[in-house]
Amino acid sequence: MNKKSILINQKYHNDLKLLSQTLNLPLGALVEHMILYFKKTGIDPKDASNKNPSVMVKALDKRIVSFLKVQERDILKPMRNEVYSYSKEQQAKIESLTQSLKELLDKMNGADKDRTQLVQQELIKQQNSILTIAQNLDPKNRSGLTSQIKDIFK
Repeated sequence: MNKKSILINQKYHNDLKLLSQTLNLPLGALVEHMILYFKKTGIDPKDASNKNPSVMVKALDKRIVSFLKVQERDILKPMRNEVYSYSKEQQAKIESLTQSLKELLDKMNGADKDRTQLVQQELIKQQNSILTIAQNLDPKNRSGLTSQIKDIFK
């Protein structure tokens, strides 16, 4: 490494020495670190209005938190309320549909019972008609036709 000299005001040289002692770095290493710092952060060292980076980060943090609160208030909470009300509406519709389906099933079961009773009544009428015909054909049941028909209908 080649040694280089730079011309600076005595006041700033004293400040640099003090900073070097405080940070426990030789002057050359301190200047290298300063150069890297300005490169990485993009801070312009001749701009005297530059503030402490930690203060700038805190201000940025406050802005971000403020932005997030506004987003929460203006977007997220209304959206959550809409989702909640939509969910309630859907639940009410599902309950209504469930009730309607139960009523329909009850009606279908009632109609099925009525149909079953009608079929049974019709079957009994047909059985009685066949027995009447058999009794008219064989009034004394000599051929056993009436008995055979009764056995079939049991």
